[in-house]
Amino acid sequence: MKKVTQTFALILLAGGAALAFGKPVDRMIDKLDSDGDGMISAEEFQPPRRRGMIEHMDVNNDGAVTMEEINQQIADRQTKMADQQAEQTARIRTFFNDADTDGDGTVTQEEAQAAAFNRVDENQDGYLTEEELRKAKPPHGGRHGPGGPGERGGPHGDP
Repeated sequence: MKKVTQTFALILLAGGAALAFGKPVDRMIDKLDSDGDGMISAEEFQPPRRRGMIEHMDVNNDGAVTMEEINQQIADRQTKMADQQAEQTARIRTFFNDADTDGDGTVTQEEAQAAAFNRVDENQDGYLTEEELRKAKPPHGGRHGPGGPGERGGPHGDP
């Protein structure tokens, strides 16, 4: 874990170099070549700064980032990812339980399609109106695919 943390810190602190090489070379030379010789010396080279990276990582606002602050950021991100995974798992379980109408522990394509349809059919009249389709949102909180609500497997974007 220590090696991963150190690698992460190096990427954050020096990672701007990779971004610099992603820019068109001519613009980079024009911007950094202060003596006009067409080359960039080590003194002239400045990796692009990630906006607010130091400010974001510098929890105690002392103008420097410590490994403790980086470790805290990593822990915070891991917690956020774990929370997101738990939420996604709960949504999938809910959909599965709703779709498994015969209670056999499996969901067929027909059951999945019916469950997705029923989520969108707010008044449960067996028909989807334009209003119901416009209000339909994917259960994962994202956007529908390019084809609209039916693009990702069902009218509601469900699997």
